[in-house]
Amino acid sequence: MPPQLHTEQQVQEYLIQVFGPNQQHEIYPTQHGWVCRPVLTQEEIDRGQDLGLGNYVINKHTGVVTAHRSLPPHLIGEEFDEAIQTGQPVQGHQVYPPMWRVQIERTRETSEEIEYNVQAQSLTQPPEPPVQRQLVINKHTLRSRTNVPGIHHTCAQATAWAEWQSHRNGTWPQTGTFEF
Repeated sequence: MPPQLHTEQQVQEYLIQVFGPNQQHEIYPTQHGWVCRPVLTQEEIDRGQDLGLGNYVINKHTGVVTAHRSLPPHLIGEEFDEAIQTGQPVQGHQVYPPMWRVQIERTRETSEEIEYNVQAQSLTQPPEPPVQRQLVINKHTLRSRTNVPGIHHTCAQATAWAEWQSHRNGTWPQTGTFEF
């Protein structure tokens, strides 16, 4: 059942669920959604994080959160409402709820490469087919390849997640699960 998103207070509570309690947002209502723009601290502004700051839109009817470019919030709201009214795709990409659950397990590692078994399960309704790939990542260039032609977007996300974990922890992960 979609969340109740009729008031700004309900939207604030939903944003805490989606992004956590430490991120505040300015909220702009539209006919079919709520445009939300992160509020930055002075320190974040001093570091230039306000340049290209994007917007999020919460669909009032479904609760789906999409990320959008850095136009003024009222223009993003107009685009969003027009897409909903005309049945066109929304311009942003979905960030919540997650669309995939990805599990990786290291199967081989050398000084140059690391290989993972990647299994991904669709969380959408109806679900997309599950994904199972062998993913090989060059540790130095971060280029990747799989055991089938083309790189499925779940493998691209797995590459980014594993590389992020390696920087964060100092080692490439043995196993892991994440959603996006």
